[in-house]
Amino acid sequence: MVKIKYAFCNHCKKEVVEPAKKPLDSMQKTIWIIIIIGTFGIGGIVYLINNKFGRKKNFCPICHTKLIYSKEPFEKPKLIEALTAKEKVLKKTKSKKKPVKKKPKVTEKKTEKEEIYCQFCGVQLNEKFATCPYCKAALKF
Repeated sequence: MVKIKYAFCNHCKKEVVEPAKKPLDSMQKTIWIIIIIGTFGIGGIVYLINNKFGRKKNFCPICHTKLIYSKEPFEKPKLIEALTAKEKVLKKTKSKKKPVKKKPKVTEKKTEKEEIYCQFCGVQLNEKFATCPYCKAALKF
């Protein structure tokens, strides 16, 4: 009888159907190349055996973080609407704006601070910046 296991990635917040092996970093690749060249190809056979049986598939194929396994299926997160970046910003700014009551025009100038939002990430900014401190995008005013 086959044991059914469900894998979940905490970073991506979704269930993973096919886990992957963690990729080798550049130092590990360099060491394996030196071993293969130094042993005239015999190290290549050892590398293939190690790659097939030694390294387990316990990592998320997207973000390469370790997966959590369970016998019961995980609750799947709700799907987010597919919005463009501009639509996301507009959605954030509309929800934060308060309804404005119409007042008669007064000749006196009031120094009110207008709310400033980043056009790309939608975060409210306290001052006018040349670049957004959160997403590092160039701002136009």
